[in-house]
Amino acid sequence: MNQEKKIEKVIERALSDDLTKYIELLKVMKKRVPFFGGTKRIAAALLKEHLGDISRLDLSLDTALKKSPTGKIIFEDVKDGRARLFINIGKNHGISPGDIIREIVKKCGVDGKQIGKIDIHTTYSFIEVPEQYAELVIISFENTKIKGVPIVIEPAKKRKSK
Repeated sequence: MNQEKKIEKVIERALSDDLTKYIELLKVMKKRVPFFGGTKRIAAALLKEHLGDISRLDLSLDTALKKSPTGKIIFEDVKDGRARLFINIGKNHGISPGDIIREIVKKCGVDGKQIGKIDIHTTYSFIEVPEQYAELVIISFENTKIKGVPIVIEPAKKRKSK
């Protein structure tokens, strides 16, 4: 597997897998690397171990959150004034549409009636929120857990036309 595919696989796991045990292990490892930025150093060491030499790798790889030159997040999938967002929690985590709506209302103050379609899949979900609140929703869920799962919300990629 080439390095780009390995990186994509790591990102996919970070967004969708239950990493609770690995986060606990990281906390234990961090105690042995007591420097400022110890967590980053451990992550970098793991990437080095997993990827090997990256001196020829194009480091301008697409990032999970695409930003415009002004620093604003770019939403690829917007329809009827609603931005579609990806969230890394789904049926396997016992999540319901009501759970997602409650958390958005609690964290962002967005009226629950303004939240659009919610598609819950096995390990992830998609939610539609008014475009003007989409960035607020993403930022509000940093360092948040729902049902014990660390939450990552990001703009959904454009739907493939059939």
